[in-house]
Amino acid sequence: MAGGFIWDPVGSDGALSRACLDVQAGRFSRASEVLAECTQDFGLRAHRSAVLASAAAGSDVVERFMAEEGTVDGLLWYARVAVVRALRAADGGDERAQDLTALAARACVAAADAAPGDPTPWTAMLALARLGHSAVPGPEGVDAKGPWDLAEQAQRRDPWNREAHLRLLACFYPRHGGSGAAMWEVADWASRTAPENSAVRLLPLWAYAEHYRSRSGAQAVNADRQWSTEFAEYRAMNLYDGWFLPTQRSAYYQQYVPVADYSLLAHALYAHGRRRREASVVLHAMGPYASSYPWSLFGDPAQQLVRARATCGLIPP
Repeated sequence: MAGGFIWDPVGSDGALSRACLDVQAGRFSRASEVLAECTQDFGLRAHRSAVLASAAAGSDVVERFMAEEGTVDGLLWYARVAVVRALRAADGGDERAQDLTALAARACVAAADAAPGDPTPWTAMLALARLGHSAVPGPEGVDAKGPWDLAEQAQRRDPWNREAHLRLLACFYPRHGGSGAAMWEVADWASRTAPENSAVRLLPLWAYAEHYRSRSGAQAVNADRQWSTEFAEYRAMNLYDGWFLPTQRSAYYQQYVPVADYSLLAHALYAHGRRRREASVVLHAMGPYASSYPWSLFGDPAQQLVRARATCGLIPP
């Protein structure tokens, strides 16, 4: 709990937290339960399966689960674990990366076949797509080619699935072989077309952070100014009014704090001190939960977050 914060992607999901502790101890019954609880809540299903995959990727717990219970949830969990392993291998230059990628692709197809109405296996395929994907033409008004065929499959099952759109955007990041122009085009398209209360509208904030991340030295100084433009302030305030405030009135979000999204919005509002009052409201809504991104782009995330809260008149939780 560095800085008094809980740095955990689980966030406020207590059931998921207990399941992850069990996974770390080599047990899988609670993981099975939390996945079974959200078969139709695709946003929560994506989040829980992704967190459980990260927790299980370094052990054989998911393989033991599959050997004992070859369920639909088991196939999904295994596919997500396989994707995590493939991405880690590719990013680390592991010679097994190609084989692990092929294995992950087959696992995703098996999970999709087992649950035809679930967008989550297609989201997993989109995560894998940044290692290499087909250049399919995008929707009308978007010139950037990419894994739009996979995105269409996810959208057909859940039109504004948060993770599917984030995984799609990541395929256009410059560090993944894309370009800044394509990244911004996709982020702007998502922001324009998504419903006002959808987290997909936050994609431009992810693009801002990625743009800064790709810069160094003098370029980073120039990129840092992007948050101080009138257009950036307009984006942040539009999200605060149209997305954040309605989530605070939602019973669902009162139980589940979307820490990563709140963190991005809080930073965008706080940057250069332009909207400290609104930033303080978002930071307060995060409670003790914290996401290192995007604060880690500017130094130690705990120090950055403590400083931001102090500037906005808040003490550490």
